[in-house]
Amino acid sequence: MVGICEAKPFMWYSHRRDGTKVDPYHKYVIAILIDQGHETMEGASGDDWISATQSMRGYMHGSHMAGVIANHIRSLGYGARTHTVVHEDILHIPAILYSGLGELSRIGELVLNPFVGPRFKSVMITTDMPLAVDRPIDFGLQDFCNKCMKCARECPCSAIPLGPKVMFNGYEMWKPDVEKCTRYRVTNPHGSMCGRCMKTCPYNIEGILAERLFLWMAIHWPWTRKWIAILDDKVGNGRINKVKKWWWDLEMVDGIAVKPKGVHERELNLDRDLDPEKQVMALYPRQRIPAFDATVHPIDRKQGVADYRSAEKAADARKRLHVEGVG
Repeated sequence: MVGICEAKPFMWYSHRRDGTKVDPYHKYVIAILIDQGHETMEGASGDDWISATQSMRGYMHGSHMAGVIANHIRSLGYGARTHTVVHEDILHIPAILYSGLGELSRIGELVLNPFVGPRFKSVMITTDMPLAVDRPIDFGLQDFCNKCMKCARECPCSAIPLGPKVMFNGYEMWKPDVEKCTRYRVTNPHGSMCGRCMKTCPYNIEGILAERLFLWMAIHWPWTRKWIAILDDKVGNGRINKVKKWWWDLEMVDGIAVKPKGVHERELNLDRDLDPEKQVMALYPRQRIPAFDATVHPIDRKQGVADYRSAEKAADARKRLHVEGVG
């Protein structure tokens, strides 16, 4: 899937890893989404040993495509540069949003596409070739995510908020606990990284005709959204389909591939307590982010928890701005 937008000033990083300043150099962004593969996702738990493989396969495929496209644009006499997971000067999420490829979801710092949900990786190409731009889309996801708690319920480390959206760095969003998420992903003892939210999302669909009907209903009939979320559990979407497992589980230990001591085989956690008051979350606003050249920066989780608890709710912010006559 491909979308195009203008390269807004806020989409660019301020500095590169080596500290050099990034001055925006192209006018347009071509955003490309690569499906990670429904069949393999069906056979996985989301946080087992195939997780990182699916992710990296998507990134590699995207990097290859972007390189070919950018080279072709340059052959036409225009500037073009790829922005991959390895090296990028532009932020993917705002470019995906402005290119009309999805909406921000309850998962948090992740765009959800109506046709594959969160089951994609992205790659960007910036260029000065004149292009017609797309527009952001609204397919009812904000309301759907308000009525569906599945990703938050199924998150192994409870890093996805059960509560409402908050204001973070001036933006309205469901803010995940990035420390919890990162710690689990890099220390996962029975798998490689994690994509459990991707696996269990009701929008993680194959695209068959029956699913298109429910997608149409979710877009056009808001009253069906809660019912669709419940039905998604009833029919067992998000469970492991062992027929679809084609790989062997292997772990690298001291440079040798061995059979792992354990493999996550999670089923749906239908009885999990979904009380947002019991969920301890932390956030780290920009004023607490270290400078780009900082090599060691200890996390102050106590302060992060306090910041989350004191964060302004998005609904309160809308009321405040309405009273102040803003927006």
